[in-house]
Amino acid sequence: MNIIEKNKNDFSKSFEKSFFSLDETYVHPTSIVGPDVFLEKNVKIGPFCVLQGKITIKSGTRIYSSVSIGAPAQNLDTNESLGQIEIGNNCQIREFVTIGASKYENGLTRIGNNCYIMSYSHIAHDVILEDNVVLINNVNLGGHVYVEKNAFLMANCAAHQFCKIGQFVALTPYSAIRQDLPPFCMFTGLPAQYAGLNVVALKRAGLTSQNINAVKHIAKLFYQDKFLIKQIKEIIQKESDQYWVTDPYVKIFIDFIENSSRGVSKRSEI
Repeated sequence: MNIIEKNKNDFSKSFEKSFFSLDETYVHPTSIVGPDVFLEKNVKIGPFCVLQGKITIKSGTRIYSSVSIGAPAQNLDTNESLGQIEIGNNCQIREFVTIGASKYENGLTRIGNNCYIMSYSHIAHDVILEDNVVLINNVNLGGHVYVEKNAFLMANCAAHQFCKIGQFVALTPYSAIRQDLPPFCMFTGLPAQYAGLNVVALKRAGLTSQNINAVKHIAKLFYQDKFLIKQIKEIIQKESDQYWVTDPYVKIFIDFIENSSRGVSKRSEI
């Protein structure tokens, strides 16, 4: 074995061990990490990454190769990294993901804990992801999009700027949204339409059959019966003795719609 081959093998073993096995912070020598980047314990930065601006990455997060974090917001009048970026504990950020810096001096782009961001996904300026969010390959989120906990966005989805996606939402592949998506539901299409509850995720999260039936009932009133929220609240008052009326997840569903800034479409495929 010549010296070049030996060095290649040693380097490869060192990288794989450091990146996947050792309990220590590691930055690959080909990556660029700016002076205002703070890495907590056991953060891994793979090859050919660029991290610039004010970034905090918390313990246990692993960033794979060729990831860009903190580049200036993608709009014509922003030429520098502004605000801060926060990435939580135990996130997985896969190859070629881009996470943009804020448009504002005091702005924030934030990724919560235990998020899994797959290859080629784009998280624009001032986006917020809560905990346990999954983005499958090539998801594109416009500026100021807000994604609540446990949402699951499948491959090649897109969200217009300022949209909000509720907790436990599932968005099917190649779907796109330009309005907010209420929690606990599945959506599909272009633009996305209601396609039922995300029952599998709700069961895994520990919701009871009664909880799920209550949410199913409120979603039916809204999406299939086409009642306005005002009318639904009147029904709730009349049926105050019914089990679904006091269910906490029904309140979350109603509150989300009442506080929507972009509006919620009533499109439904069922």
